[in-house]
Amino acid sequence: MKMCYEILKVAVEPSGAIGLAAVLSNEFKQSSAWHESNKIGIIVSGGNVDLGALWESLYKR
Repeated sequence: MKMCYEILKVAVEPSGAIGLAAVLSNEFKQSSAWHESNKIGIIVSGGNVDLGALWESLYKR
């Protein structure tokens, strides 16, 4: 969720970023799907996020 906002400038709810988390995982990068694919599509969804919690997670030290 934090990475989506910082890089993509898109606020998504945590469950909407599961596809991105899966593709960024080490397990996926070691799979044959990673090595055989030229393009990978990810659906990121959900704007129903508590903005207070998002800001807190972004600026938490």
